[in-house]
Amino acid sequence: MVKENPALRVAAPVEAPQDAAVRVTKLDLAPAGAKRHGAMVATFLLGVVLPTIVSLVYLFGVAVDQYHSKASFSVRSEEFTSPLAALSAFTDAGTSAVSDGAILYDFVRSQTVVERLDERLDLSEMFSRHPSDIVFALSESASIDDLVNYWRRMVSVSVDSGSAIVDIEVRAFSPEDARVISQAVVEESGRVVNELSQIARNDAIRFADEELATAAARLRDIRRQIREFRAQYQIIDPEADAESQIGVVSELQSRLADLLVSRGGLQEYADEGDPRLQTLDRQIRAIRNQISLEREAVADSRDERGSLSEIIGKYEELLVDLEFSEHAYTAAMASVEQARAEARRQSRYAAVHIPPTLPEESLYPRRLLLVFVVFICALCAWAVGILVYYNVRERS
Repeated sequence: MVKENPALRVAAPVEAPQDAAVRVTKLDLAPAGAKRHGAMVATFLLGVVLPTIVSLVYLFGVAVDQYHSKASFSVRSEEFTSPLAALSAFTDAGTSAVSDGAILYDFVRSQTVVERLDERLDLSEMFSRHPSDIVFALSESASIDDLVNYWRRMVSVSVDSGSAIVDIEVRAFSPEDARVISQAVVEESGRVVNELSQIARNDAIRFADEELATAAARLRDIRRQIREFRAQYQIIDPEADAESQIGVVSELQSRLADLLVSRGGLQEYADEGDPRLQTLDRQIRAIRNQISLEREAVADSRDERGSLSEIIGKYEELLVDLEFSEHAYTAAMASVEQARAEARRQSRYAAVHIPPTLPEESLYPRRLLLVFVVFICALCAWAVGILVYYNVRERS
């Protein structure tokens, strides 16, 4: 039996493992995954950690402390009832159609108050004392528009719609500056309230004077028409003349009644040709003719002046106009006196119930809060950027 030579034995082929391709693919992708993770970490450090560290260093190392001063006041109006108020129907001095709080809110945030306080306190110098703080301090070369925008950052105003109380908070780089600016804002607010009140009072006086002049002119015109009427018709009081004529007619009617009674009594025993009856008949006819003439004078006229009834109607119209003009003139005089009485006193003023405070410690800028806000914003921006990048990469 032939023995097999071990040296001549053919080795069986070795089969490659089935997961070799998978291992090769994983080994090929590992560097790419490491690169992507490294890029994410790098962008996180640059986009989130670095801004947070920069803001932390700036806020705690460079930013200057800010102090705040608060003040609260309201616009008060004195209630005043004049004895002439019942006669005055043309003016209401001291009223305002717009809320005083809304007016002061716009005024405190306006360029006007900034210019006044800058001229009075030199706001530009107060807010630009720390040029190293380029974020929270005002630039030394700032224009008036920059100063107004910076003012609106440093001064906050709120108005309670229910109680009309105005709250002011002023921030500055020293406690004394904060209180000085706050006090100046309160003073300027009181000044503008007085100015508005003075304008309202002057308008009320001017309007009342115009109404008085109009009423006086109307009264003079009506009185002139009455004088011309009396001169034209040569009658002082047509109503008195009418009453006198009515009295004459009444007297004639009474006389006529007596004559009729006398004639009736005489007719019972006298003949128709009795001279006494004829005399009574002539008297009765004369009285009746006179009564007719008197009535025609009242109801109709035979001359160019018109009937007495027409004359009385025109005169009554003039009397009605005269009475109305007199009442209007009296009311206008009362309104003028009331407006002048209002102008002699201060009806509206700014009542300060919380004077400007002097702070002892700095509360601004809120460093930890700002650092946290920077971190959250940077983190959100970084996350959105990563999501957008991978979404675009997968689609392409």
